[in-house]
Amino acid sequence: MGENDPPAVEAPFSFRSLFGLDDLKISPVAPVHFDCSGKYRCRSSFKCIELIARCDGVSDCKDGEDEYRCVRVGGQNAVLQVFTAASWKTMCSDDWKGHYANVACAQLGFPSYVSSDNLRVSSLEGQFREEFVSIDHLLPDDKVTALHHSVYVREGCASGHVVTLQCTACGHRRGYSSRIVGGNMSLLSQWPWQASLQFQGYHLCGGSVITPLWIITAAHCVYDLYLPKSWTIQVGLVSLLDNPAPSHLVEKIVYHSKYKPKRLGNDIALMKLAGPLTFNEMIQPVCLPNSEENFPDGKVCWTSGWGATEDGAGDASPVLNHAAVPLISNKICNHRDVYGGIISPSMLCAGYLTGGVDSCQGDSGGPLVCQERRLWKLVGATSFGIGCAEVNKPGVYTRVTSFLDWIHEQMERDLKT
Repeated sequence: MGENDPPAVEAPFSFRSLFGLDDLKISPVAPVHFDCSGKYRCRSSFKCIELIARCDGVSDCKDGEDEYRCVRVGGQNAVLQVFTAASWKTMCSDDWKGHYANVACAQLGFPSYVSSDNLRVSSLEGQFREEFVSIDHLLPDDKVTALHHSVYVREGCASGHVVTLQCTACGHRRGYSSRIVGGNMSLLSQWPWQASLQFQGYHLCGGSVITPLWIITAAHCVYDLYLPKSWTIQVGLVSLLDNPAPSHLVEKIVYHSKYKPKRLGNDIALMKLAGPLTFNEMIQPVCLPNSEENFPDGKVCWTSGWGATEDGAGDASPVLNHAAVPLISNKICNHRDVYGGIISPSMLCAGYLTGGVDSCQGDSGGPLVCQERRLWKLVGATSFGIGCAEVNKPGVYTRVTSFLDWIHEQMERDLKT
């Protein structure tokens, strides 16, 4: 369990998958507490290290995890930050060269980049104006292979500008017109990042395309079926029946190390395809949100999938459906009449307390997306609920912003192997 995950409780719930995890009972298990206040906690061992030792070029944790996740993009504007000297610091555009963006994106697990730009410091949210770094202009370009080893700390940016970064072209619906309205059945290219995860040829869960090689889904979809060769992925389709969409082989499955099958937290996994997808009007990646990017309560977002259209129906829907669902604050979702305290900060609720609209069995792992500045962002991955569309039981999703570090670390590790 993560430090912010809820305690185990005695409450029936349904994972939103199709293979026998429904109506599971959560068993009470005493959580292990290991205090690393003010320090960095190694996940691979019961060890705390000083924050100054993170991203310092020396692997202090057992598997070297303290030397990953040293770069991030944050806030509404995708500001580039580097972890150095014990804290996150914003990158000044002074002495920045465009090809350094390749280095930054590689440290986020992306093999290439789209663009880097600059933004006035005065336009930043407050938390990004506190500490700054610049690239050491005395370093030869071939020595700038890791940004956190190539910067020096400064009080402000002489240029008055900082670096923004975009590593992948994402979040666009190139072949879909929003003028098409009505009904719940989805159209081709309406949700071009939607994936069908199929085990031995049968749809079990949904997923979201984030790069040509990587799909995000729920850990409970793959935990007991950890057999990459038995999985295939289909994308760019609406109907599961008689569809000519090719099946893509899976090379690797990674689920969160703190996911436990009879507990609720850390319900996230990644699937790496054996070969890259070719993007077109029907297949596009969704954007990951940025670190510390907030999506307000009440914002209307969208969930999609081939899940059952009625609670207890069991079988997947033959066609892709979608629903508009407003985000619900964790405070309201944790009310005793709703989920009674089991919703952790790394979870997200969306739906209607009055019931009637919800994700359901077969939707697990699929996207909850919100549109921000014309880009669609993956805010949640469908996780669980009590029944489907019941009163006071909205859908619960894995909060993607809580797992950005984990996602980028897995992709960065794979890029280096």
